[in-house]
Amino acid sequence: MKKLKMAVMAFAAISSIGSAFAFSPAAKKNSVTYYAKQNGVGHFRWTTVQPTSGCASTALNSICTITTSNVPQPDKVPAGHTADQTVYQ
Repeated sequence: MKKLKMAVMAFAAISSIGSAFAFSPAAKKNSVTYYAKQNGVGHFRWTTVQPTSGCASTALNSICTITTSNVPQPDKVPAGHTADQTVYQ
């Protein structure tokens, strides 16, 4: 009986390892990546096209890249994202 139990446990362990790599975490539905691009002095706008310029530190309360299902407003970091004072310049 003990050997049967061990065999079932081993099979369960092996089969769960195989299925662990079969599925990736589900992405947020309808999510889009937005990039903060400096737009004049003290302002930034969001764009879905990654700028060719680099992401750099700034005094703006922004973050270079976010992924969200809601369209972000200019000069604002959406709820659920933490600003790190960086923006594409």
